[in-house]
Amino acid sequence: MRFTALLLAATVYAQRPAAIDMQALPPKTVFEPPKAAAAQSLADSSAASPQNLLTLAERTDYRETARYAESLALAKRMEKQSPWVKVLTFGKTPLGRDLFAVIVSKDRAFTPEAARATGKPIILLQSCIHPGEVDGKEASEMLVRDIAITKRYAAWLDKVIVVNIPIFNVDGHERFSAFNRINQDGPNEMGFRVTAQRLNLNRDFMKADAPEMKAWLKLFTAWLPDFFLDNHVTDGMDFQYDVTIDMAEGREVWETVAAWTRERYLPQLNDSMATDGHIMGPYGSLIDGDPAKGFVTGAYSPRYSTGYAAVQNRPGLLVETHSLKSFKTRTWAHYDIMKHSIEAIVRDPAALLSAVRAADKSVAGLAGSAAELHLDGKRSTESEPFTFRAVRVTRTPSDLAGTPVAVYQPEAVDIPTRLFSNSETSASSKVPAGYLIPAEWTDIVERLGLHALRFERLAQPVTAEVETFLLSDARFATQPFEGRIGVTFKTTPIRRTVKLPAGTVYLPLDQRAARVAVNLLEPDAPDALIRWGFLHAIFEQKEYFSDYVMEPIAQQMAAKNPEMKKEFDARVAADPAFAKNSRQRLAWWFERSPYYEPDKDVYPVLRVMKKTW
Repeated sequence: MRFTALLLAATVYAQRPAAIDMQALPPKTVFEPPKAAAAQSLADSSAASPQNLLTLAERTDYRETARYAESLALAKRMEKQSPWVKVLTFGKTPLGRDLFAVIVSKDRAFTPEAARATGKPIILLQSCIHPGEVDGKEASEMLVRDIAITKRYAAWLDKVIVVNIPIFNVDGHERFSAFNRINQDGPNEMGFRVTAQRLNLNRDFMKADAPEMKAWLKLFTAWLPDFFLDNHVTDGMDFQYDVTIDMAEGREVWETVAAWTRERYLPQLNDSMATDGHIMGPYGSLIDGDPAKGFVTGAYSPRYSTGYAAVQNRPGLLVETHSLKSFKTRTWAHYDIMKHSIEAIVRDPAALLSAVRAADKSVAGLAGSAAELHLDGKRSTESEPFTFRAVRVTRTPSDLAGTPVAVYQPEAVDIPTRLFSNSETSASSKVPAGYLIPAEWTDIVERLGLHALRFERLAQPVTAEVETFLLSDARFATQPFEGRIGVTFKTTPIRRTVKLPAGTVYLPLDQRAARVAVNLLEPDAPDALIRWGFLHAIFEQKEYFSDYVMEPIAQQMAAKNPEMKKEFDARVAADPAFAKNSRQRLAWWFERSPYYEPDKDVYPVLRVMKKTW
């Protein structure tokens, strides 16, 4: 059966047109920044490198990118040639390949404990979470070489430690093809967007379904970097920008980190990138594709890499070069933005450390305060003047598309518009002292452990005053998203006294990663585990009634509860469909009877506002 299915799949693929004349297609690259052709930082790096440490991209004038084995071998050669380099494996992919990171430390601080003992900021660079977007991999390998081998930036290591993950999604990286990214200009072949299990790792930081993400979380929480940078390549409309960026600066990240980002880091980065000749802008989109309506940006929820950094109280930079720029131009942008990010930190490492440590301390101090903590946001109506650096667009008629198709021209067009970069809180939660999680919800407890959250199990039964939620109007997605069927619902707070057995999990919030816990466990959070489908069973009714049994019980309830009878009569009068459905009429009484399942639609994770045991 399996062989037949594979044979059928092979036949279907074979029926696709195998030959596309790439030379006959119009070039993808249209507008390049004036200094892109020279790309001085790349030229200098290549000129200084030993021949055996040049990347495949350098050796092929940015036509090819290396496979995983060659990238790992390059890292190993650097390790042999420098005492400051250590290659570590931190997990395996579903196909058995090693996940690896490159540690660069003048102190040879190659463990998290040793790195923390130096007192230096730890910088985590990451590429190929989407393996078709290989440019950050190339640039980070060159940068490591320039720090530890040619020592052009060796002085940085007096102030910082660098951890580089050149290929995060290794299995996806090895699914090489010339046809993986239709929108992208080079290299000739590249990896595929998702893992071997078809999971998008940049939607997995909270739910942590992928083995790769489980391994990454272990690395991240052990090393706990002070600054995180994630390299991507975006698709979509063309523009002048060779690189766009996004960072959390609002309530989604702690204010000390936001202030460091706004006041110290971004001004230096913007100035340095402009000096190098880059056209850098905010990562975002035109509202309804119309420049007249404005350009909108916004931080992302913690399912995404930099959103996760934010709830871990760390500045996280999302780097998005553009697929319609050449492979070399994109690599140039990634190289320079990583270089200038490290330089900004090296200028004043104490400022970064102060910001993240203050955030950790403040967040741990929120436990039991009932302070309102941001969970989700929506676009604010506030805006500011903004010049969108576009390119001229013409439209060509197409009998195949049925409508004119956009064609980008190599002509810069600056369009005055409005920038919407602020958000308003649309969901928040008061901060409890902690959460109680019944031991039977093992998937929830496992995820808490993956995020290295500290919890304990009750040694004795306890009686506690708790808060939780009654969930109503549950709506399940009609198709899977990242391998899961999501659910939305309305929440109604309820208070109750509960007796919980020994073995119940208690997660206190007097810990630095409390925002991670709140975003995992508060049902109104966009990436709460319940919304990802970890608790679907609570929405299912498991016991039912027979009409002949329920009807006399309903009569008795109606006679003894006149207010309930009035409510029922009002429903009958207002809802003709309900009035005609005898099953629904009796179910109305059943749901209010002591026979109804008391835990259906009740969120099992319990808030503890004050620990009393």
